[in-house]
Amino acid sequence: MDGFGLLLGHLVGDYILQNDYLAKNKVNPYPVGPEPQLGQDDFARRAEKWWYDEALCELGHIACSIHCLLYTLAVWACSWTWMPWWGLLACFAIHWPVDRFRLARFWMENVSGQHEFANGVFSPWSIIVVDNIFHLLTLYFIWGLSTLTH
Repeated sequence: MDGFGLLLGHLVGDYILQNDYLAKNKVNPYPVGPEPQLGQDDFARRAEKWWYDEALCELGHIACSIHCLLYTLAVWACSWTWMPWWGLLACFAIHWPVDRFRLARFWMENVSGQHEFANGVFSPWSIIVVDNIFHLLTLYFIWGLSTLTH
């Protein structure tokens, strides 16, 4: 039942409790509107704007922090009978950079050699699946470590 609780907490936190505002702004320094479609050559320009527009960067940090807090609370609500305090801290601390810096997309384009899978006809769902796998692996490792401490 622990695994089902973690899966349910993940789904509630990442899908039910995440509104459009948080979803757009947790990864994007721009406060409103869809992310512009940028090619690989535009990445450096976007990264420069991302880091140097301090107010928009802070907005993204805040939106991502709120999302990760809601996510962690959803995971806790579905695993409170066994989840240690450090597991919740790890849940938040790992979820934040994965979402804020789009590590699933980065992984696919720069590590695993899945550039076309990340940008072709299967996008954005291929990225969403990889992102979900990262989150579920995090929860699996938290669960595994927690069983060693009991």
